[in-house]
Amino acid sequence: MRIILVVFALFTLAACNDDPTARPIGYMRIDLPFSDSTTALEPEHCGFELAYNTKAVWRYKDTANCYIDLLYPSIMSTVQLTYKPVEENLEELVIDAQKLAYKHTVKASGMRERFFSYPEKKVHGMYYEMSGASATTTQFYATDSANHFLRGVLYHYSSPNPDSLAPVTQFMREEIQTLISTLAWNEE
Repeated sequence: MRIILVVFALFTLAACNDDPTARPIGYMRIDLPFSDSTTALEPEHCGFELAYNTKAVWRYKDTANCYIDLLYPSIMSTVQLTYKPVEENLEELVIDAQKLAYKHTVKASGMRERFFSYPEKKVHGMYYEMSGASATTTQFYATDSANHFLRGVLYHYSSPNPDSLAPVTQFMREEIQTLISTLAWNEE
């Protein structure tokens, strides 16, 4: 009987703890790579140059075709840049860029287009912002309408959760605006 009483007392003491509480899903702190300085991106054998954040790094994805990744490792984001010379194929390049942008509207809840032009540098193009759970949130293309065409696409390497990615997306959209506004064509 004494053993039963001791076992019962132990079970009673073990059962006297707090009930488990559900915790909300937590997100890691986002440390945006703010920098007051930029550096020049001047890839060899590509017909453009631009300024980018010194906390980003760039690498060739394909040297022969001027495919470049501009990496922001601390926020797991990449701007993929694709340069192509215009060789009587401007209409094809523009249509292709537009199709690739509109391809993401299937998952996006909305899309905003904005034309940009820097006539003194012969830089003209279209800027796209997608909202919602799209794989890409921002795209652009730029051209001088005669010799050069550059397309850029922003990718976040995480699940497309627009609420938690909002600060990163806003930061990267400002970065892309810097890329576009500093874009210049090289005549090689």
